[in-house]
Amino acid sequence: MVLATLISWLLVPIFGTIAATGIPIIAWIGGALVFFTAFILLFFQFFYFGWLWSRGGQSYGMKFLGIKVMRRDGAPLGFWRAGFRGTIGYWISGLVFGLGFIWAAFDRNKEAWHDKLFDTHVLKL
Repeated sequence: MVLATLISWLLVPIFGTIAATGIPIIAWIGGALVFFTAFILLFFQFFYFGWLWSRGGQSYGMKFLGIKVMRRDGAPLGFWRAGFRGTIGYWISGLVFGLGFIWAAFDRNKEAWHDKLFDTHVLKL
């Protein structure tokens, strides 16, 4: 995820600047590159979380921290639920100044918005 963030911080502004040149063909190419980069990064984020969380409930960072994500009924996450939780769910939780993530600190069950949406919770190992 860190690599994807760094790529987006580097490439998207460069491609956006190219898109803002005002020269039609160059602007179209720059806009297409921005869209393509965002699509690829979203795909990799979906696949990263979908694959790792459905295979053991942990990303590499979660292994380091000693935590695991599971469904509330104790079942492991499926690929699609895990992928959508890590993309759409994280996007929704971060939408309003990260309030969905901060919510977990004050919630009785310590669940962020993406946990509530996708019927999951995080366990300490």
